[in-house]
Amino acid sequence: MTRRDRQLRCWFICLLLIGSVHVASAHAVVSGSSSPPTFNEKELFAYRAKGRGSAAGQVFLRAPSGKAVTQAGALIYLIPMVSYTRYWFDKHVRDYSCPLKSGASSSEPLMAQESPVECLRAVMAQLLTDKRLIPYLRATRANPTGHFWFTKVPAGRYYVVSLLEGSGGVHQDERAMGIAWLTIDLEADEKATNLVVTDCKSSLC
Repeated sequence: MTRRDRQLRCWFICLLLIGSVHVASAHAVVSGSSSPPTFNEKELFAYRAKGRGSAAGQVFLRAPSGKAVTQAGALIYLIPMVSYTRYWFDKHVRDYSCPLKSGASSSEPLMAQESPVECLRAVMAQLLTDKRLIPYLRATRANPTGHFWFTKVPAGRYYVVSLLEGSGGVHQDERAMGIAWLTIDLEADEKATNLVVTDCKSSLC
């Protein structure tokens, strides 16, 4: 083997090694993308002050019969949309992770043995019990027809989220439970009305 051949072989091996390093690093970035983001309070500062906007609408679940099922007194949360809350929402709310009925399998191993309502409560608690986030959350309650109002809301992007647990009545519609949600982009001084907050199993979302 000539000196030139040895040099070419050396260059070829070096290129292969460099390529494998890039592939490994790229794979590490992709696989690490599922990790929860770091809590960044700077993203939330604008959401703490009182604003001049408002949001109003109705929260309900869509029963198998097609009936809109409301729950008087259900808590509705207005949650700022930042990287920290977006991870929680995409993982646990948008990609619904709780069983629809007792005994059904769940995509989340830690929730697999829980009843549906316990699972739903656990999903909400993952975010709502974070003391760092509490100063930036807003909450109100639904009236008997499911209507709600938020006032003095600063401009920004929000999740409107509510857990409806069902009344436990004899009719299937009365037992409807789930997380109803909506995303909104509220401008300064905007009065958003007629918001539809539901479980997004229909074309209403």
